[in-house]
Amino acid sequence: MDDHSWMYRVSPKRLHMMNYCDGVEGLTNYTLSNPKTNSEDDIKCSCKKYKNKNFLDPDVVMIHL
Repeated sequence: MDDHSWMYRVSPKRLHMMNYCDGVEGLTNYTLSNPKTNSEDDIKCSCKKYKNKNFLDPDVVMIHL
């Protein structure tokens, strides 16, 4: 094994984070398609601070989550 083989392995922690990000992206896409949870191009943010009350840009919501 060479010195750089560690770069090509995916750690369980990294894989878990990738799965979480994929889930957040899926939730955001679903929310954009649901007229009850969006307003034009904005969606309700379900982060702890906004508690599904404020409409924000989807990119901002993804950062919050």
